[in-house]
Amino acid sequence: MQTRFLFFLFVLMITPGLLATNYYISADGNDNNDGLTESTPWQTLSKVSEASANDKNGGFIQAGDQILFRAGDVFEGQLVINRSGIAENPILISSYGEGEKPILSGSGNIPTGDFIETVKLVNTSHIVMDGLWIKNDRKNLGDITWGTNSAYGIKVIANKWGGISKNLTFRNLKVTDVFGYDMMDWEGKFTLDYYNAKGIFFDSDKNDDTVTPVKEVRFEDVLIEDCYFYNLGSTAISARNLNPPNNPVSEEGRNRNFVIRNNTFEQLGGDGVVFASVCNGLVENNEFIDLGWGDHTSPADRYYGRGEGCWIWDSHNIIVQYNKQYRARGFGDTYGAAGHIDFYCKNAIFQYNYSEDTEGGFVEILGDCENSVFRYNVSVNDGHRANGHHRYSIWLSGWVGKDITPIPSRENYIYNNTIYLDDVKCQPDISIFAEDTYIYNNIFYAMNGAQIGSGGVNIEMQNGGKLKVSNNLFYGNVATDFTNLDAGKVIGDPLFTNPVSANGDVANFNIQPGSAVVDQGLSFEEPEFTMAQQGIFENVELIPAVDAYGNTIDMANRVSNIGASNAYNSGDQVGINDGLRVMDMYSIYPNPVRDVLKVCFNLSNQEFSYSIYTIEGQKVQSARAVSIADASSIDLPGNAKNGIYFIRIEQGNYYQVERFVLYR
Repeated sequence: MQTRFLFFLFVLMITPGLLATNYYISADGNDNNDGLTESTPWQTLSKVSEASANDKNGGFIQAGDQILFRAGDVFEGQLVINRSGIAENPILISSYGEGEKPILSGSGNIPTGDFIETVKLVNTSHIVMDGLWIKNDRKNLGDITWGTNSAYGIKVIANKWGGISKNLTFRNLKVTDVFGYDMMDWEGKFTLDYYNAKGIFFDSDKNDDTVTPVKEVRFEDVLIEDCYFYNLGSTAISARNLNPPNNPVSEEGRNRNFVIRNNTFEQLGGDGVVFASVCNGLVENNEFIDLGWGDHTSPADRYYGRGEGCWIWDSHNIIVQYNKQYRARGFGDTYGAAGHIDFYCKNAIFQYNYSEDTEGGFVEILGDCENSVFRYNVSVNDGHRANGHHRYSIWLSGWVGKDITPIPSRENYIYNNTIYLDDVKCQPDISIFAEDTYIYNNIFYAMNGAQIGSGGVNIEMQNGGKLKVSNNLFYGNVATDFTNLDAGKVIGDPLFTNPVSANGDVANFNIQPGSAVVDQGLSFEEPEFTMAQQGIFENVELIPAVDAYGNTIDMANRVSNIGASNAYNSGDQVGINDGLRVMDMYSIYPNPVRDVLKVCFNLSNQEFSYSIYTIEGQKVQSARAVSIADASSIDLPGNAKNGIYFIRIEQGNYYQVERFVLYR
């Protein structure tokens, strides 16, 4: 018996969280209480901060413990957490009782003045915050004489003394009314760092290279879900890492694995989400309403006045999908499809988003990015900035910073989007300074006084890069300088089901039978998302299997529609419908063929790509090459069986499909 008892004590000692403790806090409690029951609660945030200090400062909160604030109460002051849970037993900061979420406020009736941060998490891991209301409207400077234009609801800090902070969850929070003490107008500042009134701010220092081996500093595995952000002076969620930018290795010098989903963002002076140096980010199923809020004509204005759903900088492997954005405003940037891609980004995809009434425009990609994709989005009346500054339906720029030579972005894909304009104030243009860029299968609709490209269509392809524009539908007032770039353009009415352009939804821009877009799309191999089905992207496909409306798609192997909807599509296999051929650019021989297919091109020394399909539509081979004067040779796969095949060849903006018989 004694041996068994001693073993049980040993298990308790080595298993943190097994004897987890609940600590209760209420407005009518007493810090001299033990805090262990609802009838003996603590009272103040400072008492909780003492218990949550690190070991050397006397903290005693353990893994698995719960810090619970009474519902309906208000707690003014600052909560500082400098302790960590473990993966199996995180520390929970939440509420108890019935009623409205308990309010934690860094401002109010605080004798020493309002705090810069209401909640400060320092070098913490395995923390869950759930069911709280966070505020910080700083009006009393008090003893804090620095950072007067800064205020944070929650500030999360990772530095060299802590290294990697991981497994941080923020769920079912309300974060509202966050403003700095010194309200500065944006005029002439043009930087979000000047005014830091943010809801949740993740601030990671750079790696510590003064020790060997180098100590890594970053955030890892962050989840923010089911939260409500309202009435903030600037950005709701912001994450940065101070390691040097533009590291070609995605996993080095960046925060990792951020998931932001099912949140509502409303009336923000800044953006909903900002990723600066993040590797692996998923932003999905959020609603962004009235961003870039503010009245710059008023000296009492308290909002930054420049915002959009999600913008990313120096970030790799980012998916932004299934979000809705309404009425985004700003003196710069501020783009549709729920945000834009700033410079130094790689493998970023904005898909299945709905944006409406965005001041800047639809697509923005800045310099030195690679594999940037906008697909299956619906953009409604985006592009009406009154002064015309950076107002584009498509804007690809080489901007990588002030006084730095522009650097073009590479492999830009803009396809199967629906761009709808029906308001005379919408006058966006087209500007492309980039390398290889593909604009396929989009609807460009401009009616009732709206225009696309009337102020200019500026194309500057760099470093031998090519602009490929094909099979887009144009309806209404779209500049011929743009439509003439399209080798397979379609003119006609897309026949939207219910094109409501105010407080609308993606469903309003589905298509009806007889739409001019049906079966008129270009089939091609879509860019792959290489992180698909891994980690936070476990539910993301390598390539899309459905459109914005849930219709099945197979872009490489089946005839597609133009626009975001594949409704009423025939599903014909690529290669069977001769209507896909744009022009006669080559001939093939011999036919039947045994091992080597010869292709004679009208133009030699031109790049081309080809794909070979079975009669059932299964791809058996594809590659890129350069046409030669006599005939290009294509070695057919040795394991291919006898039968009928199709070859589809792309050269420039043109496609041609031919049938041949393999007989060995």
